[in-house]
Amino acid sequence: MNNVTKSETPIGKISLLIDQVKEYCTEKQVELFCQGAIQKPVGGLIRNTKYKIPFEESAIQDEKDPLLFRFDKEDRFGKYVEHFMGAYYMLDPSSASISYFLKDLLPPHFICMDLCSAPGGKSISLAMRRDDGIFLCNDISFSRANEIGKNAQRLGLDNLLTMSLDSQKIELPGLFDLVLLDTPCSGSGMFRKEPKMLEDYSIEKMMRLLPLQESLLEKAYDLTASGGYLCYSTCSLSVQEDEAQIDKFLKKHPDMFEIKVDKFDTMVEGEYGYHFLPGIFSGEGIYFCLLRKKGTKKRNFTPLIEKKETRVDGRRVFQIKKGTYLVREMFQEWKDLPFLAPGLKYLDDSPYQKCKYDHAASKLLSSVPKLPVTREQAISYASGNEVILKEKQDGLIILTYQGVPLGFGKAVQNRVKNYLPKGLREMVI
Repeated sequence: MNNVTKSETPIGKISLLIDQVKEYCTEKQVELFCQGAIQKPVGGLIRNTKYKIPFEESAIQDEKDPLLFRFDKEDRFGKYVEHFMGAYYMLDPSSASISYFLKDLLPPHFICMDLCSAPGGKSISLAMRRDDGIFLCNDISFSRANEIGKNAQRLGLDNLLTMSLDSQKIELPGLFDLVLLDTPCSGSGMFRKEPKMLEDYSIEKMMRLLPLQESLLEKAYDLTASGGYLCYSTCSLSVQEDEAQIDKFLKKHPDMFEIKVDKFDTMVEGEYGYHFLPGIFSGEGIYFCLLRKKGTKKRNFTPLIEKKETRVDGRRVFQIKKGTYLVREMFQEWKDLPFLAPGLKYLDDSPYQKCKYDHAASKLLSSVPKLPVTREQAISYASGNEVILKEKQDGLIILTYQGVPLGFGKAVQNRVKNYLPKGLREMVI
């Protein structure tokens, strides 16, 4: 006898998700969601504002958000040389849109804590929009936190500092202008993008996660400065993980209040916060709510003062056990944190170094001569080949394509020896 219940089958689980969106959608919106549920997901990317280069025509710019582009998933944007060199970051349009609403709220030179950051999309997309911010990105998973650092190195972001701690052990109370909490959730909003999420989804899983979400919200509250902002988000469709959590939180903290946004017509407004839903918005299922703490910030982080402070191109040189980094700024309260990557790696500390600088430093250094190359040469460089020049040149150089740094090489006569680390080489198009 088959003991599998309807709710355990893929069709049954889709029915559960439809029941969830009915709690905050109109009949027409539910109908659109049902249509979207059987459509394939769309790809998204955020343009790196450090560089301005043309994209493939198949990437369509969003009507409202000039940094957001969509593309067909069958188009291999992750394999283009532009992705290799950091001209854009691939991110679901719904996730990318949260930073669109944050960018105009924050004060100049804001400082952000991203509690459950990996692989870093929320902070990265906001950093693209607000270069003046500094982001402390944390994730309890060491391997996933490392991915944040890798993304920051590729994109040339010297204002992202990464670490891997249990969020409850971060003791920096009341100091952050913004706390991002993309909390662990049931993942029901990703059912199109990740089929395994639908297989893994259950009401029991959702219920198990509610206490964790509640405790993380409390930690986020503790870290938020007086007058600061808290952004709570999930990739869940359920009211229990979304509006209900915010309702409980606001009742517990009367000094917090919701910030309304000038929403898109393609967003669904809940009792608190907003939903991006497939079929209504061109992206996956994401919920977010913006909150603010009453009052005025009385104190901020204290810039670290060292007797032998060194700066390169305006960035602070900061040393940890794992190497030497270039970072926008370092603070007294942060100096002893167990960083994985505080900014961009500066020096190559490998045992058989060819170049004294780490590959990531090519994104920033102004002292090394730049050598423009063709697209064909850029593709060849990315795979680890020498680059042949028409004219003779000698010495350490940074190869660039359309103004974007590719990496280091050593010019000898009309050849450029490739200094791209083997672990970063890839076949691109």
